[in-house]
Amino acid sequence: MGVFDAKKISTQQHLDVEDIRDNLVVLKNGRVAVIIETTSLNFDLLDGKEQDARIGSFAAFLNSITFPIQIVIRTQRTDIAKYLKLLDKYKQKTTSDAIVNQVSIYQEFINNLTQSTQVLDKRFYAVIPTNKLPIVTTGWLKQLLGKQKRIVNVSELLVKAKEELYPKRDHILKQFTNLGIAARQLQNDELIKLYYSMYEPDRSGMEILNIREEDVERGIIG
Repeated sequence: MGVFDAKKISTQQHLDVEDIRDNLVVLKNGRVAVIIETTSLNFDLLDGKEQDARIGSFAAFLNSITFPIQIVIRTQRTDIAKYLKLLDKYKQKTTSDAIVNQVSIYQEFINNLTQSTQVLDKRFYAVIPTNKLPIVTTGWLKQLLGKQKRIVNVSELLVKAKEELYPKRDHILKQFTNLGIAARQLQNDELIKLYYSMYEPDRSGMEILNIREEDVERGIIG
């Protein structure tokens, strides 16, 4: 079963997304897309030879692409209030005075930083769509009886989409590796969070950063 249930999520009828299933995004226009998240590269910190090498690799990357691809850079303002609360919770659990003091200093630094500087979270994505695939929608009679118009052959679309997308995805992942950039395909839960944060931009902070308590502890201690 897919992510979206028309009976529970009435707003879906206003979105371009029909479903998120098998780590793919099914669009209402009959296309299916795979979304790859990548790390960034600070080009200015490279020396001249490294910059030339990266430019050459990027040119080879572009020349190797024989299908449509979209590069998306998403910048969001980050609300760190929940992050600070998580640090408070961690301080209450630890018995080490030294670590409590270290966390308090870190919290003060974060507070001072956010008062003078807007903290932005920047993410990078590559979107690979299929060609338009034939869709079958809810029949007119069922729509007349109150059924919402939906794509009813999603499973068949995904089978065809995987045949088309997987070779393209693997090629793009390999090219990013050649560029020295880590890349990976987003999974179902990550895609849901991504689209939810796009349509609900005020839900930021920890939900956007996806920082877990164990990650905080690792960062402080390690």
